[in-house]
Amino acid sequence: MKSKTLIIAFLLIFVYGCSKNETNDENATTDQTSVMSDDYTRSFSLALNNGDKLSMQKTQNGFSVEDNNKAMLFSFFTTWCPPCKAEIPHLVSLQNKFSDKLRVVGVLMEERSTQDMDEFIKMFNINYNIAYGEENFFFAKALGGVVGIPYMVLYYPDGKYATHYVGIVPEEMLESDIKKVLL
Repeated sequence: MKSKTLIIAFLLIFVYGCSKNETNDENATTDQTSVMSDDYTRSFSLALNNGDKLSMQKTQNGFSVEDNNKAMLFSFFTTWCPPCKAEIPHLVSLQNKFSDKLRVVGVLMEERSTQDMDEFIKMFNINYNIAYGEENFFFAKALGGVVGIPYMVLYYPDGKYATHYVGIVPEEMLESDIKKVLL
């Protein structure tokens, strides 16, 4: 009996809270409008450590990448994150194994200088491109938000979404999924 009463009380509080925000909070509408006004379907470019730009645009099923015919694995990371650092050797290995069919791109989720990133790349023997700059944060929002790091997203060569991963993932699992995408 007590549990039914608690459930009903919780539901009433929840419904009241939602209706209060909808009818009485004038700022809620403007906050939602400003968030919704960002056009995540616009073209954007990720600045890569080798000086190139990766031109992208959100599509209904994923992201189209200009001049791309490879599967894409985007790895969102920071330089201070231990699990992010631990997965670098796996990403290096996968880039080596599938170099003709897969493009791994690290997406830096913090502000760092080019010199800092060059040292980081050298220290960890990174053989894939690293994207840095403000557009990385736009990309993360266009995905619907990065819920934790490391965070990876895998796409088919045509840009169609395949899968995503939160946290460190065993190389064997990534390799298995990459092979499915490449078939």
